Amino acid sequence: MFLWCFKPKFYKKSKSTTSYMKIRLDIVRKKRIAMVKNYKTDIVNFLNNGQYIEAYKRTELLLEELRIISCYDLIERFCDCISENLSLMLKKRECPEECREAVSSLIYATAWVPDVPELKDLRAVFTRRFGTFIASSVNHELVEKTELRRLPSRELKIQTMKDVANEFSINWDPTPLKLMLLRENSALQIKDKVQTRADYLNKDTEKSMIDDQSEDESVLSESWRRDSLSKGSLSSSSSSSSSSLRRESVRKKKRNKILPYGIVSPPNTKTGTRNDEKAQEEKEENRKSVDQERTSNNEVSTTRENERASSFERPKLLDYDDVVARLAALRRR
Repeated sequence: MFLWCFKPKFYKKSKSTTSYMKIRLDIVRKKRIAMVKNYKTDIVNFLNNGQYIEAYKRTELLLEELRIISCYDLIERFCDCISENLSLMLKKRECPEECREAVSSLIYATAWVPDVPELKDLRAVFTRRFGTFIASSVNHELVEKTELRRLPSRELKIQTMKDVANEFSINWDPTPLKLMLLRENSALQIKDKVQTRADYLNKDTEKSMIDDQSEDESVLSESWRRDSLSKGSLSSSSSSSSSSLRRESVRKKKRNKILPYGIVSPPNTKTGTRNDEKAQEEKEENRKSVDQERTSNNEVSTTRENERASSFERPKLLDYDDVVARLAALRRR
């Protein structure tokens, strides 16, 4: 005891942590063993009552507890290995070959066995002295029971049920259970196929609905395009007809042109000059009608005013002396 007090910190910390860890493992192992006994009694009761499916489900929980107990056993074995080789670990700066697997496995188990918190303290001690652990040195059985664990197979569960029945002296035939499991598996497969078929049909219906919608949109766009084209043709035809009607009305107004009130046509006009003026007016009307086709409705009004102004001619007024002479002649009479 006196010599142990003068040991290095690494030795004291490793020794105390491994001793506490063994105590912790005994406590948690007892709890797991009690759970195993309860599961076994439940399985036996279910088998006696003919509830094979319930016993089958309870067997999966039993195997999980047995897996954890086996992990505890491996950790305890590694702790014993470290306790035996602590003096050798003090002499060497690197981790010795005899306890390399134990150190690496305990560091690895820290993340997978939360029931033993002393593993974290031990990991801190080992990494401070030896650095990071080597993954290839970890025990393969521990890896299989922790990280690479899988759900137990159907054969393993049935074999475990047989072992439990033999332990309690029960003559149990697993054939009915196998038939039930086959029926359940076939029913699940049919359900999965129906579900996948339903999903496939739903996808097909959605795709067809999208295609129909796209076809309807294309039909509507074509109909709208046709309507717009027909409206454009109608508008063009109506505009052309309205423009032709305007031309005819303008021509009629020009032909039936009436002078303003109070203006008398000038005397001493010859028929030849009138015919020439009519010919000139017809030429101007033809020219202006062509111009009116190219221009808008606003320009039509301006052209009318220009035509009226150009066609208007003031009458020739009589001479003042002639008027006075005519008045004097009338008075004499």
